[in-house]
Amino acid sequence: MKSGAVVYKGKYGATKQYAQWLSDDLELPCLEADLVAGQTLNDFDYIILGSSVYYGKLLLRPFLVKHLEVLKHKKVFIFISCATPDSDQREQKRISKENIPEPLQKGENIFFLPGKLDLKALTLLDRTLLRIAAFFEKDPERKKIMTNGVDAVSKENLIDLDISVRAFALATH
Repeated sequence: MKSGAVVYKGKYGATKQYAQWLSDDLELPCLEADLVAGQTLNDFDYIILGSSVYYGKLLLRPFLVKHLEVLKHKKVFIFISCATPDSDQREQKRISKENIPEPLQKGENIFFLPGKLDLKALTLLDRTLLRIAAFFEKDPERKKIMTNGVDAVSKENLIDLDISVRAFALATH
């Protein structure tokens, strides 16, 4: 069986929760991106990368760029936890295109997972910026999320990713 790891970077807990569930279910090490070196990545056949989105930017983007030479030779699965609904395919494509280096942009290996927005947990700066953005938001669904928050994090959201990873891990060379 192939060896893998879950590497993540998040800000308010949703990405970490997804990473931990994946780590537990697949019996893989769970590593914070800021603590991972390129040499560590070489130890694995595949990497599951998880990132939250912060104002349209993946928190993991600098990690992807820094470790691109290693990652492009691995099987990479990417999950993105955010408040962008599944119905907004255009925004999901924009996030992927602007944040994931081209060699890693394999659509079948990118999974958008519903995130969490806990207004009480936000820093004062984040709360202020969110209020300003919500004021200008035209989409009523997005505006509602921005003003009321949301918690759509659920283990069931990982089913498709889990199946894809297991299929790859069990496949022979």
